[in-house]
Amino acid sequence: MHVRLAVALVLAAACSREQPPAAPAAPPAAAGQSPGTAADLAYVTVATALRRAPTEASRVPGPTPRAQVANFVATLQRGEKVAVLESRQDWVHVRVSDESEGWLKKGVLLPAQGVAEATLLAPADAFDRPDLLAVNARRKVEPGTLVLVVRSRELFSEVNLSSGSGAWVLTDRLSSAPRHVMVAKLIEKARWLVRAGKPEDAKAILVLARKEFADVPLVETLAQELGEAPDGGPADGGLPAGADAPHPQ
Repeated sequence: MHVRLAVALVLAAACSREQPPAAPAAPPAAAGQSPGTAADLAYVTVATALRRAPTEASRVPGPTPRAQVANFVATLQRGEKVAVLESRQDWVHVRVSDESEGWLKKGVLLPAQGVAEATLLAPADAFDRPDLLAVNARRKVEPGTLVLVVRSRELFSEVNLSSGSGAWVLTDRLSSAPRHVMVAKLIEKARWLVRAGKPEDAKAILVLARKEFADVPLVETLAQELGEAPDGGPADGGLPAGADAPHPQ
C-alpha cells in the first residue's frame, strides 16, 4: 500500500513538471479599440479642426460643470495620417502624430490601406474615367498637389484630390519620390495659409522649403505662386517695398 502511494506521488510530481507554462496575459486594449484589433490608419483629406467632442458646437463642457472650453484641439492638414480609435455616427475618434486625441467628421478621412502618396511636377489633365476619351477639359491638376493614389488601371491612376473629390490621371505624370511628396505637403500647407488670409505665414513655409529641399523643383513652383523670385525678391523683378529707385547717373 505504501509502495503504491509513493509511486502515485512521484507520477503526479512528474506530470506537474511537464505542464507547459501558462501563456502571458494579453495587454489591455487601448481606449476605444476592440480587444485584439489594431487601430485603423486614415489620411486627412482636407484641412479640418480636431475637436474635443463629437459636435459642431464651438464650446463644450469643461472639467467642472459650469466651466466651458473651446471645442478645439488642433488644425489637421491634408495628408496627415491618424489612427482611428472609435466611430460614432458621423464622427470618428482619432489619435494624431503627437499622441493627442480628438474627433473628426468621417467625411474628411480616407482609409490608408492600399493608398500611396504622390504629387505632380507639371500640370496634368484630369479624366472622369480611365480612358483617354474621358478627359475633362475644365479640370487640371496643379503641380505640387498632394494626391492620394487609390488604385491604378492600365495607363491611369485614380487619385483623391480633396475631401469628396477624385479624378483619374495618367500614371506617368505622378511622382512618389519621398522628397517630392514632402515638398507637396509643404505646398498644401502654404496654399491653405494663403486661403486663410495669412500670406506671410505661407512665405515662412517657402523659407523652410528652400532651406531643406532646395534641390526639388517644386519649391520654385511655390515661390512663383507666392510672388517670390528665385533669389527671394519680388517675382516681377521690381524693387522691394520701401526701396528707393536708383538715381540716374
